[in-house]
Amino acid sequence: MKGKILFILFFYFAFNAKSQESRTTFGLQYKPIIPTAYFNASDLSKSSASYTFNLEPKYSNSFGMVIRHQINKTFSVESGLNYTQRNFKLSIINNDSNISNFTTFGMRSYEFPIQLLIYVRASENWYLNIAFGISHNVLASDIFSYGEEKNDFFFQNTYRKSGGYSALLANVGMEYRTESKGYYYFGTSLHRPWGAIGVIYPEYDDKTNTFNEDKEFYFDMLGNFVTIDFRYFFAE
Repeated sequence: MKGKILFILFFYFAFNAKSQESRTTFGLQYKPIIPTAYFNASDLSKSSASYTFNLEPKYSNSFGMVIRHQINKTFSVESGLNYTQRNFKLSIINNDSNISNFTTFGMRSYEFPIQLLIYVRASENWYLNIAFGISHNVLASDIFSYGEEKNDFFFQNTYRKSGGYSALLANVGMEYRTESKGYYYFGTSLHRPWGAIGVIYPEYDDKTNTFNEDKEFYFDMLGNFVTIDFRYFFAE
């Protein structure tokens, strides 16, 4: 609730700012997601009894549209809509029972961001900028998947956070601006929710070996990720 209130207040304040120099531009963006040890955005491993599980982020990406409203020569506000597909690989190993398997699955979400952008002109066409803000994210569905081996013994259930979640946004980058061909932007961003965005329950049952039938073992699905950002803003 606190995150939603901040999102609404930020949105209201930003889009009610007035200036004689204001202008609005529209752009498209593509953002590969980078697994990194920083910000808890890389592999996670957990063990229970003789079972070891490893949750590994795989190549993922986000893309969407950006609307930028210039307030004055220093400040702008950005919003838009992004579709994000985050892919994972969950592995199971039990050497005592000769068990080894993995399953792959993806979490889809829709992001509604709002950021305050501060930029500095470095040369005639080059601008450096930083941005910060918040976003509200809606998760598309819960997820169920089986292991890749030709049996149904290993499987997982992922339950999304009900009602979506809010996240802190931070960005740094640079762009090349032309009046006739538009703006070309390159940067990197951090997406950091205030808590877990879902819960992953791995299970195994081959009628001889059974694990996590009571669902006491789980992974928190963390929504933290770092992206490389590519944007193009159309000429007015």
